[in-house]
Parts: sequence; structure tokens; C-alpha cells
Amino acid sequence: MAQKVTLYKIFVASPSDVREERNSLEEIIDEINLSTISRNNIRVELIKWETHVNPDIGEYPQKVINDDINNDYDIFLGILWGKFGTPTKDYNSGTEEEFYNAYNKYLKDPTSIKIMIYFNQSPIPIDKIDTVSIDLIRKLRSDLDGKGILFWDYTTIEEFQRLLRIQLSRQILDLAQNLKPTSSIAKHKEESLVISEDEFGLLDYIEFGEEYFLTVQEILLRMTAAIGWMGKKFTEKTEEINLQNKLNPQPSTKARKYLIDSSANDMETFVKRLKVEIPLFAETYRSGIDNFSAGLKISIDLKADTVEDIIGVIDSLGIAIKAMTESRDECISFRDTFIRFPSMTKAFNQAKRLAALTLDDLIKEFDIAINLTEALTSEFNEYLKKY
Repeated sequence: MAQKVTLYKIFVASPSDVREERNSLEEIIDEINLSTISRNNIRVELIKWETHVNPDIGEYPQKVINDDINNDYDIFLGILWGKFGTPTKDYNSGTEEEFYNAYNKYLKDPTSIKIMIYFNQSPIPIDKIDTVSIDLIRKLRSDLDGKGILFWDYTTIEEFQRLLRIQLSRQILDLAQNLKPTSSIAKHKEESLVISEDEFGLLDYIEFGEEYFLTVQEILLRMTAAIGWMGKKFTEKTEEINLQNKLNPQPSTKARKYLIDSSANDMETFVKRLKVEIPLFAETYRSGIDNFSAGLKISIDLKADTVEDIIGVIDSLGIAIKAMTESRDECISFRDTFIRFPSMTKAFNQAKRLAALTLDDLIKEFDIAINLTEALTSEFNEYLKKY
């Protein structure tokens, strides 16, 4: 049976260097349309110049895009990395012009549009660095601070996708709550809609999330133990070297090299332990985030929760952030301590470099996990305000 569906349009604005992010959006929109948001008879459509702008001749290229899109969207999604884009008649880039078109719509009616902007913080290849663009991006970012616009950082495509899964549903449902019968954002169409039933409920997802987080705590304890073991080995080797120097003020090069290379062997063992735990940590933590995020969607859609449920999740997320922040700080301190050791032997230098790179990988995973958890916490807090 045909049902009346409210259609919300998301317009994507970005320069060409975030093509991978743009390409990944279709999958996310499909997931949202198949999720519990469909129970509210809501559908989401992605608007991109690649698919929604017809070839034409205009006063200037950006005007063709502006005329075809014509502010006929409900969510503006901006993505920036190292390029700002090609200047237009009145702005530093098409992306900037598209943002200010959306922002002017917001100023006229804040309930008519949501603006979301994401900044890729991953390193830019040296041959791709454009200092002019970077300065313009920094300026735009600074301007957003005072405008009440949602913006967030990410470092990987996977992190970007998870942030959208966490944050986009609430933006859509906020629009639905502000919907007025005469509002221009109400795009109704008749279509056959298949509503899929979720196999799991809110409490299931919360339980799954908490179980994953408990596993994460176990992984953190193992990694902390590995760091403690490595620190103890360094202390023991330092004491052994000092003792040898006292017993023999002029030890042979071979004897000193043996002790240093022994430390290299310890570092190699340490790296092997971490390389097992890091991907396990990343996968387990993301599974926990995904389950809490799924629970949030059900909560927003159906209000199938109590205040205590939401507060409990927020507390769990807070504990996770605290634990990861402490572990991250410990990793940074440990890395900075041993990389200051002087170059002694080839084996030692190679082991030290590999250990530093491995700790950098772990620190990066901590940064991603903390970023996702803070985003999810923010969404739960915003939802809690509606009670």
C-alpha cells in the first residue's frame, strides 16, 4: 500500500580532494533509509552536483550549480581537507559560496535547515599542500565557531562514516519535529514503502555495547601491561649497564653492544604484543560504538527508553573516554621517553623506530576512538535534553 513519505534532501559541498568521502555517502544514506527512521515515514535523498546538475551555460560555472540546486535542500553537508576549491565571482571557492547560501537560508529560518561540516585532519601529501587553501580553510573553521554550526574532525574514511551514522539521524529527526504544514522543507511524495523491523531492541543494543566496552577494558589492561613490561625491561637494562660500567669502567664494545641489542630484542617482543592488540582494540571499540549508535537511533525514533537508560549510556561513554585518555597519555609519555635514547646500534635503532611507529598507530586509534565517543556522547546529551 502506498504511503505518504516526507522527503529530506542533503546537499553535499566539497572540493575535489575528498572524492572518497563523497562516494561513501550513498551507502550511509541507504542505511539510514532502511533503518528505524523509516518508521517515521521519512526518506533521505543525497543531492550532489555530479548527479543533480544538468549541463548548461551560465554566467559562471558555480551559477549553473546554484541555479539547479536552488537551495532546495534541508541539510547542508560540507567536507574539507587540503583544497578550498576554485574561486567564484564573489567567493574564494564554490564550496564557500555554497556554504554561505546555506547559512543565509539558516539566518532567515533556523528551523528550515541543518548545517554539518567535517574537516579531514589526516596528513596532506607534500606535493598536494596548498598553503593558500589551508589558510582559507582555517579562516572558515574559525568563523564557524561563532555561528552555532556543527563541525567535526576526522582522520580516516571509516571514522567519517561512523560520525555521520552517529550524527545525521538526529539532524533529520530534529527537522521532522520542527516541520510546519506550510514549511518549504516538506517534500511529500507517494511511494510504496517497505518498513523493515529491527531484530534487536534498545536494551539489546545497549547490552551489546557495554559488552564490547568491557572487552575493550580487558584489551587496554593487556596493552598497559605490555607498556609496563617494556618500561621494566628498560630499567633493568639501564641498571645492568650502570653496574657493568662500575665493575669495568672501560667495558669492551662487544659487551656494550650485547646489552644494547638485548634491549632491541625486548622492543621487538613489545611491538609484536602491541601489533596483536591494536587491531583487536580498534575493531572491538568500533563495534561497541556501532551498537550504542544503533540504540540511539531506536531511542530517538521510538522513545523506547527511560531517562535512566540514557544516563547509564552517557556514564559508560564517559568512563570509556577517561580510560582511553589516560592510556593515550601514557603511550605518548612512554614513546617520548625512549625515542630520546641515543643511537647506539643498528638493531637498537631499527627496533626503537618500529616501536615508536607502533605506538603512533595506537595513539591514532585512541584519538579516533575518543573522537567517536565524544560525538556519540554529545548526541545522547542532546537527546537527553528533550526529556
